[in-house]
Amino acid sequence: MFYFRAVFIAMVLLLAVVSANDAADTNSEIPAEKYRIAYIEANDFWAFSEIMNAIKKNLDIMGWRDRIEFPDAVRIHTGWGAPDSEKKLNDKTSELMSRKDIDLIITAGTPATAAALRVNNGKTPILAIAVSDPVRSKLVFSATDSGVDNFTARVVPDRFKQMFTLFHKVVRFKKLGLLSINNADGRVFSNVDDAREIGKAQGFEVIEYDKIRFTDNADGCLVGINWLIQHGIDAFYQSALDCFDWKKSDVKQMLEALAEHRIPVFARDGTVYVKAGALMGFSSIDFGPRGKAKALKIIRIFQGEQPRSLSMIDNAPPKISFNLKVAEMIGLDPPYDVLGVSDELFKEITLPEERLVK
Repeated sequence: MFYFRAVFIAMVLLLAVVSANDAADTNSEIPAEKYRIAYIEANDFWAFSEIMNAIKKNLDIMGWRDRIEFPDAVRIHTGWGAPDSEKKLNDKTSELMSRKDIDLIITAGTPATAAALRVNNGKTPILAIAVSDPVRSKLVFSATDSGVDNFTARVVPDRFKQMFTLFHKVVRFKKLGLLSINNADGRVFSNVDDAREIGKAQGFEVIEYDKIRFTDNADGCLVGINWLIQHGIDAFYQSALDCFDWKKSDVKQMLEALAEHRIPVFARDGTVYVKAGALMGFSSIDFGPRGKAKALKIIRIFQGEQPRSLSMIDNAPPKISFNLKVAEMIGLDPPYDVLGVSDELFKEITLPEERLVK
C-alpha cells in the first residue's frame, strides 16, 4: 500500500510544475482589429470539438473572444483514412496557407497537423491540438523544440508510459491486449511502442491485433477483441480508434464482451468510457485547462511571439477515473491507495446519452 502511494506521488511530482512559459499577460491591451483563425481536421473525433469549445470559452474569459473569428467557410473535413485523404488534405491546406486573410491555423489530430507541416508556407502560425504523440509521430524535433518557427503543439512527457505503468501496478496483468492499425500512424495512435517498453520493464507481454482499419466500427474491432481474448489476454488497453467513438460505433458491446471474460480495461480517453464500463483511465471530463493553455498560446502569438518559442510541455498532473461497479463485476479488489488518489469514482455503469444505439 505504501509502495503504490509512493510510486504514484513520485509520478505526480514529476508532472506537477507547470511551465512558466505557458503564462501570458492576458490583461495587456487587446487590439482593435479582428484576427481570423482557420481550423483543419481529417476526422470528426469527439475530443476535437471539446477542445475547441474550451479554447473559445477561455478566449471569452480573457476578453479576446470578440476579437477573433473562426470562419466556417475554411473548416476542412476530408474523412480520416478515406481514399486519397492525404492528397485532399495537402491540396486544401495548401490553398488555406496561400490565403492572406488567415492569421492562424488550428490543426486537429495527427493527419491534419502532418498535412499543414508538409505544405507549410513558413509564415502562417500553426497550432496543433489533440495530437496523440507529436514526438513519436515526428511532427516536432523534440519535446522542447517544434523545429519549425511558425508551429507549436502540446507534448505530455511520458504520458502513455505512465498509463501502462499505473494500470499494471493496479491490476498486475501478465498479457495486455490492444488493437492497432498496421502502419506507422496506427501504432502511434495505439501507443504500441510505449506499451512494449513498459511491458519489458514491468514484466508483462503485449498481445497486439494489428488488422484494424480506419473505417472499422464496433463489429470490426470486436473481431480483434475476440482474437485477443482467445490468445489469453488478462487486461485490455483501449486506445483512440474510431470504433471507440460512441457517436459512430456501439462501444457498449465491446466493453461488455471484455467484462464477460473478467478482463479489466484501461481507457486512454478516460471519463466517459470509465463511466460506461472500463475499469479505469486518466480523467478527461474537464478540457478547461487544456483550452486555457491553447487560448494563452493564441494570445501570445497574436501579441507577436514566435510559435516555436512557446513551451510545448504540459506538466499538469494526471487525474484518475475508476469504476467500482466494474471492479466488482470482474472480481477485482482494488488497492486502497488507488481509491484514495482517484479523482473520479463511479459506483455504477452509465452510458453516454449521445451514442449510437443499435
